[in-house]
Amino acid sequence: MLIAPVSLRLLPAEELAGDPCPDACVELAFNPTCLSDEAGAALVPERVRITPADLVRLRVESGFVLGEIRAEVRRAESAWRQHLGRWYRDGRLAAEARAPDISLLQRVLDGLRNPGRL
Repeated sequence: MLIAPVSLRLLPAEELAGDPCPDACVELAFNPTCLSDEAGAALVPERVRITPADLVRLRVESGFVLGEIRAEVRRAESAWRQHLGRWYRDGRLAAEARAPDISLLQRVLDGLRNPGRL
């Protein structure tokens, strides 16, 4: 995953003099993120100007989204641990039995090899 560093700059009053939108006084600049088709040429996204209120809204909304992503990751990890625990218990019981259930062991091995097929 590629995370592009972002820099913020509050534009000075001199730069905003005569500007049609002086409220948009915060400049977001993104660092180069990837190489273009040309040899060694980097793509640099354009700078974006927003208002301080938009910047606060962006921060709050991104915090909400990141919280939702973290919660979803925790749910997925919990489900994975439950499935792994179930496979471990089933496999252990089968291995400890005098005559192991070959089909159960095969299902446990398949589940461990292909966790996406739950």
